Amino acid sequence: MRNTIPSIVLMASAILAFSACNKESLLIQQTGIQLTINATVGTPTKTAYDYDVDSRTMAVSWNADETISVISFNDTGVTAIDEFTSSGAEGRDKADFSGTWTGNPGDRVICLYPALSTTPGSRLFGTVSVGDASIPLNNLPNSLGTLVKETPSSLANADVMVGDVVISGSTASVNLVRQICVFRLTVTCATTAWYDEYYERVSTVKISVDNGGTPVVVAIAGALAITTGTYTGAFVPTAYGTVKYTLNDFYSSDLTTKDGTPTQVFYAPIFFDGDLEVGYTVNFLYGGRSKEGGGASWENVETFGGGCQQHASVTEKRTLERGKIYGFTMTI
Repeated sequence: MRNTIPSIVLMASAILAFSACNKESLLIQQTGIQLTINATVGTPTKTAYDYDVDSRTMAVSWNADETISVISFNDTGVTAIDEFTSSGAEGRDKADFSGTWTGNPGDRVICLYPALSTTPGSRLFGTVSVGDASIPLNNLPNSLGTLVKETPSSLANADVMVGDVVISGSTASVNLVRQICVFRLTVTCATTAWYDEYYERVSTVKISVDNGGTPVVVAIAGALAITTGTYTGAFVPTAYGTVKYTLNDFYSSDLTTKDGTPTQVFYAPIFFDGDLEVGYTVNFLYGGRSKEGGGASWENVETFGGGCQQHASVTEKRTLERGKIYGFTMTI
């Protein structure tokens, strides 16, 4: 699935909603009985934050070839894992997924995106087998290690979604709910070095939130309970910490002061739990590569000094919601 954003300008703390106007359908074969599942991508309700739904909404479209997992489970765990595929025009807003359902009557059925069998899905989720009672969620950079400037479409590889399949007669429906939010980073590079044969190339960012030094909010692992007695429809964090993304290309990122003070925009997916409470600190630490002398080799730098270490104290509570975009503007 591709995520695209029209030309937009965000102020700090601005929020955008993901679109929910698109509908897709999945075709399921259940022991000879065909069901059409109409799927929608859910959108959270509007909050007190300002956003322009006309110019600042993330649109959703499907790639030419897509796969989604249909998972059945009962009171003890998974009973069946089926993969459904769709092929069609690149960028279409509707898709028919087909496959064979192998679950049992009375099972609860959900859809999971990205599919477990795909490369993004295999990196995002831990191994899931029949009998398991949960789906592990790995650190998001496992699937989306590189953030390319001005390219929100790459978010698809970390756009975790899950939803209940509701069957009624010969028809069915599923509302896919996003499990992540997005931090939109507007970064101006103005203080790093590119002079006197000393050069700094910004090509990584580490994002975290802490409460007096204890990691909170930003999760690096999670799980979705999948028994009929424990399923809630949402992944829950199992560990908190720091997510680290590569910016552009690690070795040749153009986020430097070589030709001035460039401003670049990056979209970082964040799996989280909780809000930005008063007293919390939001951290953005930028690193990359540096070299001293024209004939020297480039060396890796975990975190540059000065403005590349951004620590913002939360002075007013900011509510975070899954499926929304939060803007942060900074000069490094």
